[in-house]
Amino acid sequence: WKRALQFLQRAAVSVPRGSSSPDIFCAQLYNNLGGALHALSRYEESLPEFDKAIRHAPNMIMAFVNKGEALRVLGRWSEAIMCTAMATSLDGAHAVALSNHLMYKQNVCDWKDWELAFRRLVRLLHHDTITRADPSEEATPSVSPYQAITFPFTAYETLQVLGSYGCDIVEKARKIASLLTIAPPPPIDEGTRFRVAYLSSDFGEHTTGVNVVGIFKQHNRDRVHVFAYATSPPDGSRTRKRTESEAETFRDLTELSSLQMAFAINADGIHVLVDLNGHTLGACSHVVALQPAPITIFDQGFAGSSGGVATHFNADKVSLPPEYAYHYTEQLMYMPHFSNPLNDHRETFGYLAERQSRLDYPPGPIGLPEDKFIFGCFNTAYKYSPGVLDAWAEVLRGNSNASLWLLRWPEVEENLRSEARARGVSDEAVAFTPVLPKETHLRYKAALTDVFLDTFAFNGHGTVSQMLWAGVPSISLPAERIGQRIASALLLSSPAAPFIARDEADYVALALAASDPRNHPQVQHVREQIHAERMTTPLFDIKRFVSDYERLLRIVWEAYVAGLSAAEKEGQRVKTNAEICREGGAATS
Repeated sequence: WKRALQFLQRAAVSVPRGSSSPDIFCAQLYNNLGGALHALSRYEESLPEFDKAIRHAPNMIMAFVNKGEALRVLGRWSEAIMCTAMATSLDGAHAVALSNHLMYKQNVCDWKDWELAFRRLVRLLHHDTITRADPSEEATPSVSPYQAITFPFTAYETLQVLGSYGCDIVEKARKIASLLTIAPPPPIDEGTRFRVAYLSSDFGEHTTGVNVVGIFKQHNRDRVHVFAYATSPPDGSRTRKRTESEAETFRDLTELSSLQMAFAINADGIHVLVDLNGHTLGACSHVVALQPAPITIFDQGFAGSSGGVATHFNADKVSLPPEYAYHYTEQLMYMPHFSNPLNDHRETFGYLAERQSRLDYPPGPIGLPEDKFIFGCFNTAYKYSPGVLDAWAEVLRGNSNASLWLLRWPEVEENLRSEARARGVSDEAVAFTPVLPKETHLRYKAALTDVFLDTFAFNGHGTVSQMLWAGVPSISLPAERIGQRIASALLLSSPAAPFIARDEADYVALALAASDPRNHPQVQHVREQIHAERMTTPLFDIKRFVSDYERLLRIVWEAYVAGLSAAEKEGQRVKTNAEICREGGAATS
C-alpha cells in the first residue's frame, strides 16, 4: 500500500492531457488515493481525498461509501450515516452502501426504518451476493462477514454470504498460488515435534490477544513446537510482550506480502495453522487460502464459517451442535468442553479472588441507584436490537424493584432512551455510566450487578465469561447461529445453567423472577455457587483447555494423514478449497 500511495500521489499532481473524461479520471484517482490512505490507517488524511472524488463525480457511490467507512473507524457515526444515506439515495439497489448504512445505524441503535431497509437488503442478496454499480467498479461482496454474523440473517443466508466471500478469497489466492511452491511438513516421529502455529493481527491489547495470551506457555514443549505469527506491529502492551516471550517461536510478519507470509509459514514446516482473526479487521484469510500448512483452522476471532478458506472449524457441541454442521464449509472439530479460551481469568482478573461488595464499591458515585436490584448489560451497542429492548422493557415497565445498567457508548444513549420511552420505560429505570477503567471495571460489575441480561442477535462472549468469573449469572437466549449460542455454552459449564431461556417469554419470566425480592436469596445462592466453583470448573482451567486442544489437534492430524494416504493409495487426489468453490460455490455438509 505504501508503494501504491506513492504512485497515486504522483499521478494526482497533474491529470493527463487529452483525457476524454477528466472528472471521471480525477474522481477515480482521488477515490483510490483515499482508499490507499485508509488501508494504511491514515483515516483523517483519507477524508479530503474522498471529498475531492465527490466534487469531481457527485454521483460516485463508492466515494461516499469509502468516506463513510473512514468516518466509522474514527467513531464519527452520524457523519458516516449521512454518507451512506447519500449513497443509497443515489442507488437504492447498491447493496454495499445499504449494508454499511444498516451497520452504522445498528452501532448507534438508530432503528428507524431499519427493518424495512434490512428486508430490502435480503431481497438484493437473494438476487446476487456481489455488487458492482458500473463496469468501472470492482465487484465487491455485498455484505461483509462482520455484517453476515451480526445482522439477523437466517443461518442459510449467513452461509450464502460467507461462502461467496470465502470463495472470492480462495479464487484470488489460486491466481497467485503458482508463484509459491508448497512443501509438505516433516513427518511426526520420535525426533520431530508437532508444529502448531497461531496467526493473528491481534497479538496485543485486543480482545483476541488477551483471550489467547495464556495458552502459549501451557503447551507441552516436549511434544509440541508452538509458533506465533504476528501480522501487525507491536503495540507496546504487556499482552504483546507476553506473547513474544511465551510462544516458543515468535515471528513478526508485518512487512511481508501474503505470498511471503505463506512462504515463511511453510518454510517452518507447520503441520497445523490456526487463524485467530477469521474474517475480521486485519484478517489473514488471504494467507490461509494459500494453504501454507496442510491443516488450517478458523478459531477464536470470528463467530462464523470461513466460507471455504480453512479446512477445519473449532467448536463445541453446545455453541455449534452437529445438526447445524451444514451451515459450515469446514470439517468441524469438537472440544470436550468449551471451545474458546476466553477464560484465562486467573491471570487477568486474579484480584477477584474474594467476592466484591457494594460496601467497597457503592453504586451512587458512578450513577447507579442505591436500593435497586441491578440488571446489567455491558455488550457493545451493535449487539442490541429492538427485540431485546422489547424484552427489557417488559421486565422494567412498572417494576419498582429493578434498574438496568448500560454503558455509555458514543451516540447511543439518547437513541436508546427514546426507544425505551416509546416502550413505556421511565428514564429512571435505565442508568448509563461511562465505560469504566480497565483496571477496575470488573470490580464494580462484580459488586453491583445482580444479574447480567444478554443480547439476542449476538451474545456476549468474553463479557459473559467475565461475568461468570465475577460470580454474576447471565440470562441468555440461544438461537441457531454460533454467535447466538456461545453464552449458553458458557452458562452450561457453570451453576448458572438454569438462567438459559427457552424463548423470549421465558427470558422475561426469568428476569422478573430474579428481581422479585422473594427470590433474592436464591439468586444470591447461585452467585455464591458460581464464585465457589470457579477454581474447579473446566471453563476457567486454561491448562486443561490447552491439553484438550493438543489432543484434538493430534486427532485431526492423524485423520488427515490417514485420509491422504488412503487417497494416494487409490490414485486419488485431495481437492483444494479453490476447486470446491469453482465446482459449485461454498460446500456444505
